[in-house]
Amino acid sequence: MTCAGAKVNPGDFIVADEDGVAVVPKAHLAEVLKKAQELDNTEHTMIPFIEKFKSIKEAVAKFGRI
Repeated sequence: MTCAGAKVNPGDFIVADEDGVAVVPKAHLAEVLKKAQELDNTEHTMIPFIEKFKSIKEAVAKFGRI
């Protein structure tokens, strides 16, 4: 099945917010979830650093681009 130009199959995971919609194929769910959790952990680690140093640029230099 195709929805707005994206192929969607039964069991695929669909995520939507005010910025858009993403379709994650069922075969890649575990990999994508793991990466999303890693990014979430990195973001939460960055918050106190940004609050302390008032610099997103320094946080990206320390933690890498997310």
